[in-house]
Formats: sequence, structure tokens, C-alpha cells
Amino acid sequence: MGGRFGAATVFAIAGLGAVSCAYNNRVNAQDTPEAASTPYTPPAPVVDTTPPANVTSVLLTPGNQNLRISWETPPQSDYKATRIYRAASSADLDSSATRTLVCENCSDPVTDASLTNGQTYWYRLIAYDQTGNAASGATVSASPSNATIACDNAADADCLQIATFNLEYFTSGFDGTYSTSRQTAKQTGVANIVLNNGLDIVALQEIKDASVFTSWVTSHLGSDWAYLLASSGCSARVAYIYKRSLVKLVSQEELATSPFNNGDWDGCLRRPLQAVFQAKHSDRQFRLINVHLKALTDSTSCATRQSQADDLSAYVSSTNTMPTLLLGDLNDEVKPGVGICTSIDTLNAIETNSNVKFLTQSPTVDTTRFTNIPYSSTIDHLVVNGSFEAWLHSARGSWLADIIDHGDQQISDHQPALLWIKLR
Repeated sequence: MGGRFGAATVFAIAGLGAVSCAYNNRVNAQDTPEAASTPYTPPAPVVDTTPPANVTSVLLTPGNQNLRISWETPPQSDYKATRIYRAASSADLDSSATRTLVCENCSDPVTDASLTNGQTYWYRLIAYDQTGNAASGATVSASPSNATIACDNAADADCLQIATFNLEYFTSGFDGTYSTSRQTAKQTGVANIVLNNGLDIVALQEIKDASVFTSWVTSHLGSDWAYLLASSGCSARVAYIYKRSLVKLVSQEELATSPFNNGDWDGCLRRPLQAVFQAKHSDRQFRLINVHLKALTDSTSCATRQSQADDLSAYVSSTNTMPTLLLGDLNDEVKPGVGICTSIDTLNAIETNSNVKFLTQSPTVDTTRFTNIPYSSTIDHLVVNGSFEAWLHSARGSWLADIIDHGDQQISDHQPALLWIKLR
């Protein structure tokens, strides 16, 4: 203790109790017996009584005599961990006498083993903070099973549906003149295509209005959806939307180093947006590369697009160490001949690359369904390497890739192309 008129004075207070307790002391200064200062009373400590939000995007993955539990943690900075209880019914979770503590300081994911196949188990996941405040809890249920994974329909959670979709200058249009009603219809229409077709990850192109897009993800798709938006591309940026309950974003990168550090990717040209995801069902990791190549059919544009395809082909070959899907608007067809340019096949480097395969051509896709409204063309593509191809599941009949038909140009002049992969 010190002041401007005297040296510091140190007092040792004896006789205190446990070292973990907090003590308040009253100190007052006095220059004469008659002139003591007003004692200082420290403010009352602020007690945190606010619990964190509930965990979200909870996923239960059935296994043989086990259930794998994964979730997204709440955003509060003082969140500490999650407590998980198991019971035979939802009501039994409310009583300590009828519930079992699976884990106290749980970290995503958790596998609950030694269960009985076919029996329904109920779980409550309770997030709590550093002070001990606890959320109300998220309640879910599932049954373990040793059944063969079917992955046979759009609603099957054992399948992951991945699509590419050019949204045609979402939402205000190329020159920003779309009416409010048309922009509203566009937001609703795109959301319906994503949700009604059970899509789980979508690579998007031509995001014009970034703030509208980021708000739309929550308002139209829901809280389980997250987004990743590129910084390059000016008024036609690329992006991803994905379901957090099914996949976790491991890493992301706008590709700007060699071979992409040249003028073919500068300015408003869109750099590839690479993202590595991990499937929460099985911990499988895979790489997506979202691309939107140079448009138009003049000789300069065709030459630029050809150089971009060359760069992509070289990059995929040199980094071919994990399951990879190259997808997006490549702005050219894959067919015998030169494509939409009159003199060159701009995608030839990718077409002839033995490390990858185009799914968006016959016989792996039904090209009669694929039209770039109102033109008959195939410019939105899905390209896989061998390790990714091994996970593919037929999307419709014998097709490994499929097309979502829509005839509404208020939504887009492109049809989404999609594929299914088994998560485990």
C-alpha cells in the first residue's frame, strides 16, 4: 500500500482460512485521529447466472451395438463442455434415478457402446459454462443397428448429396436491376431446390449480393446450415453451403499460389475455392474444389478458359492425395469436338487427365435431362478422382450423377448437377 506522500506499506493478515476463498478487506487512510478518510468498500462481485445456448446440429449415427453422438458447441466464449445423459425414454431423462451419465466433460464426438441393437435410446446433451450454468439441453433418440448401409434415397442420412448450382447473380441480377419481388422469388426458389431435394453440400457460383446471401442461409435454410464465401470474383463470387450436422469444415483456401498466381485468375476472375470436409458419420475426409471458369466464346475468353483448365488439371494431379471432387461452372461442354468455342476444346487438359473422370457426360449422367436453360448444353460439371469415385452411389437408376430439373428462369438459367456418396 502506498501513496504520493509516503512509502509503500505492506501488511500481512494472519488467520485466514482456505487459500481458494476470496476475502474482502476494508482500508482507510488517516493523517490525524480526528481526520480519517471514508472507508473504501469494494463493489460486490458480478455473478454470472446466464447459461450458454444449447448445442446444435446433433447427429446420432447407429452402429453395431453402439451410437456415435456428434454436435456443434454453442457460441458463448465461456462455454466449457457438454454433459450427456442416456435413458430409456424422454421422460426418464428428467430424473437422476432413471438416467445414466454417459460422460461429464464430453468432447465431440462420443461413442456410446455396449448397447442393444434395435432398442431406442434417448440422450440429453447439456452444455455448461465455466461458472457451472447449464443449458436446458437438447434431446434426441436413435437405435443401434448392424444393418447394411443402404444409402438408397434422398432422405437417407447415410448418403451425402453434393451439388453444384450457378445462382445467376444472386440476387439482384447481372446489372442489379431485379425487382424486389423477383429477388424474393429467387431466394425462395433456390431454398426450395436445396431443401426439397435433400442436398447437404452445395457449391454455388455467381453470388452477387454478399450480405443478402449470408442472411439468406439462416433465414431460408435454417440454423443447421453454414456457408463459406470467397473474397475474389467481384459480383460473381463462389461459395459453399453445407449442413453442420453431417459435415465439419476442416480447412479452406482460395487457391492463389502456383499454378494459380498468374493473370488468368486475377481481377474479377474467380479463384478456385478449396474446402476439406469431414463426414461426421465416419470421419471420412474429402476435398471439394469449387470453380467458375471464364465465360464467353470469343477467342480471348476461350484462351483464358483453356489456360485455367490447364492450371486446374496440373493442380489436381500434383495434389492427388485425398478423395477429391472438382465441381462448378466450367463454361464449356464435354463432348466430341471442340465444345462451345469454335477452334479449341478448352477443357481438354481435364478431359484427358487420367487422374480424374467427368461424371457430367454420358454414360454417367443422362444428358437429355441436362439443359442450360434455355439452351441444350452441359457446362456445369462434376469431376472426381479415383478415391472419391469409390464412394459414389447411383443417384437415379444407373446414373452416378444426376440433374435437378427446374424450368424457372426466375431462379437461374442453370440446372444443378448432383451426386451421392456413402458416408460409411
